[in-house]
Formats: sequence, structure tokens, C-alpha cells
Amino acid sequence: MYPAIGTGQLMRRCLTLLLGFFWIPSALALTPVLGFELDRYLGTWYEIAAIPGFLQSRCARDTQAEYTAAENGAIAITTHCLRVDGAPELNESRARSLERSLPSVLKVTSVHFLGIWWYPFGRESIIIAFDPGYRWLASAHPSLRYGRILSREPSLSNEALKSIAATLGEEGFDLCAFVLTPQTGGRDRPAKLCEVLR
Repeated sequence: MYPAIGTGQLMRRCLTLLLGFFWIPSALALTPVLGFELDRYLGTWYEIAAIPGFLQSRCARDTQAEYTAAENGAIAITTHCLRVDGAPELNESRARSLERSLPSVLKVTSVHFLGIWWYPFGRESIIIAFDPGYRWLASAHPSLRYGRILSREPSLSNEALKSIAATLGEEGFDLCAFVLTPQTGGRDRPAKLCEVLR
């Protein structure tokens, strides 16, 4: 005899199943790049554009991240920016490759508790485009609600932006969701990526 399932429990199970169906096509849409070398990912990166999220809500300009080698093959990420009032903002996180054979698929976490970085509470970050000389790259999440364009310089040419935008479009992203990040030595105010590329 099977235990009775209440209406609420049945609805939760159905909702979970439905959400799984909606999530799967997005997850399958992202194509990780091949030939990506984690060692060449290290160093300073400037945020050129991003789909606004928690970090972007706290930062007004000059967002950059320093990637350094950390414990057990992880990458330490120190992100700093300036808030609207000009005060500095700092965020620390860790990233690690989910599979050694595919280093372009990373798990990133900002949850640090009891001296441990808790990767199960993190999110996937998939490198979907990069310059062979590691001058720029685009990373994204399978949900299509997170994405960043990073560059080794505070500005990026329109030619490079168009190349990245083509990949983002192929992967199913809305280019208007990406907002350019103001950078000293780069663009001076935010604008939607789709508007800049017209």
C-alpha cells in the first residue's frame, strides 16, 4: 500500500517537474568553449557589460576582478568597484572547474562559513566565448539570467563586442539584458548592449 499524497505535496511535485522542463532547454543551450586554459584566466579583468545582478546593484562603476590561484586548484576572485556614493565595494569568492577535462565550466561561490567555501551554494559560470589571446571573454549561467563580458582593458572595441554579441545571441541571450559598465578609461555611462551595437 502506498502512502497518501496530500494536494499540497502533489502540487509541489508537479511544479518541480514543470520547472525542470523549463530549465533543461536553457541549460542545454549553453556551449562551453573548448581549449580554455585556467592558468591564463588568472590576472585582472574589467567588467565591460553584465546582466545586472546582486554585484551590479551595489556597484556604479569601475568593476574589476582579480583572479589568483587558490587552495586545491580553486581560483580566488576579489571583485572591487565603486558605489554610487564613491565608496569602494569589495567581494570575495571562489571558483573551481567542475571537470578537469572541461575547465570552461566553473562553479562559483561567495558563501564562506567555518573556514570553508561552500560550492553547493554557488552557481555555474560557463565560459561561452573567449579571445585566443585571452584579451576578453564572456561567461554565463544556464538560466540565461546571468552573464558577464570581461576584458583585460577597461574598454573593448565594438568589433570585439559584436563578436561576443553574436555568440550571446546564438546561445539565446537577450542582448538588451546586458548593461555596459562605466569604467575609468572606458565608457563613461551605462547603456544597453543592444543599443550600442545598432
